[in-house]
Amino acid sequence: MPALLLCCGYASGMFPNVAPSSWHPIQIAPDSHLGAPVGSRCMGVALPGNSLQTWSTATGVRPCMLMSFEQWYDSQLPGEKLAEDQAVGIHAEMFTWEPWKPKPYSSHILVQGAIQQGITDREIADGRWDGYITSWAQDVAKYPHITVYIRFAHEMNGTWYPWNHHPRAYIAMWKHVVGIFRKLDVKNARFVWSASVGMGIPRSRWEPHMRTYWPGRKYVSVVGATVINFGGTGHTHSARQFEPRLATMHRVFGKPVMLTEVDTQYKGRAGWIHDLANYVATTRWIKAVVWSQLLSRGQHDMQTGNMGWQVAGDSTQVLQAFRQLAAAAAKPLPSTTGITATVGGGS
Repeated sequence: MPALLLCCGYASGMFPNVAPSSWHPIQIAPDSHLGAPVGSRCMGVALPGNSLQTWSTATGVRPCMLMSFEQWYDSQLPGEKLAEDQAVGIHAEMFTWEPWKPKPYSSHILVQGAIQQGITDREIADGRWDGYITSWAQDVAKYPHITVYIRFAHEMNGTWYPWNHHPRAYIAMWKHVVGIFRKLDVKNARFVWSASVGMGIPRSRWEPHMRTYWPGRKYVSVVGATVINFGGTGHTHSARQFEPRLATMHRVFGKPVMLTEVDTQYKGRAGWIHDLANYVATTRWIKAVVWSQLLSRGQHDMQTGNMGWQVAGDSTQVLQAFRQLAAAAAKPLPSTTGITATVGGGS
């Protein structure tokens, strides 16, 4: 969904060091990043590498993965961000890779989700963007020590993105893109099929519709899910309310699950984060939690709670809950299903 920061205070250095003098940032062991052997888990955050130190100081958490949003019409390659990661010792990056020309955030959701000629699912599947995809894949391959998770064309089962309209064309597009990475043998790439959990939609409709976009196990490394408690009228959901949908995604697709975009409203935030931490700590098939306090495409037409807060610089209670979540996300758990895989597939 998101793409711009609500608040860039941590990047500008305006947040003070809120951690007590006795506190040391939660460290992720060098060998526990997402490219590590079976059983590894990770805490990530939507943040540029050059802001990591300030953010970590303000939260007491050092993530093992960073995440960013990249739109195809910008034609930017990932090398610059991967170089930043490498410079600060990050070994995993998630790119939410969006095949579109973004509309203004003030646009109605149906305007945002309208088909964009020139960059449709079918046109991508037919090879129109092969040059860009190839260049992008080659850039990823230049950083073999960073595992790159590609959250491509996410939340396809919603209505707020233009790649949602034709499931068959979506699957063809997905397979074509993965095929280019495989042909180039980009060993450090992983593909994340990341859906909306559809909290406002009855399960009897949500699950069958989501299934229509599934490209098949051999084209997906890990399943992703957006977990955002928007609050407000009709959109307030406890952390526990997400659990059945996440379990369904794991059961139906037989893959580990990443919580690829996690946030909550200001009201009750400490308790919500604490509850999510307890769930993550005991759910072995959840392989990563990515905290993202960025603007959301889906919230413009919703009566939400206050989403304009930042965990960096928040109260001691909130920071303690957040550190608990980070520790839970990085806690090794016995598992028979890892996420190390060849490009786009495997287990």
